[in-house]
Amino acid sequence: MRKLYILALLFIVACNSSINKENLIGKWNYQNYEYTNKSIQEPLANIQEQKPAIVFYANGKAEIYSSGKILSHGTFYLENKIIRYEEVLDNGIKRKIPFLIKELDENQLIFETMEAPVKRITAIKK
Repeated sequence: MRKLYILALLFIVACNSSINKENLIGKWNYQNYEYTNKSIQEPLANIQEQKPAIVFYANGKAEIYSSGKILSHGTFYLENKIIRYEEVLDNGIKRKIPFLIKELDENQLIFETMEAPVKRITAIKK
């Protein structure tokens, strides 16, 4: 019975493990993105041309790049497996955009938008 309890506890801890923020810090170049709903036929921007990337800084700031320009900037914090990004628009208005981390290690980040249509992005750390 004690072994079963320990196994259950280990399983719960593994399922609820939080993301290592240190692994998230840095520049992530998008390698691929797709809709999670395969029936959506809306075109996506060409990654090869636009070279999108997202950068997370240790001070809690973040920037999203496309075509060599800052597309978006703001702040972020982690809440379990969710990146809570708050974009600051040109007119000073702030917009909250959550991203769900599906996988994260020192070299690869896979995350999804949390608004429909959901997009899954695979990025490699530069």
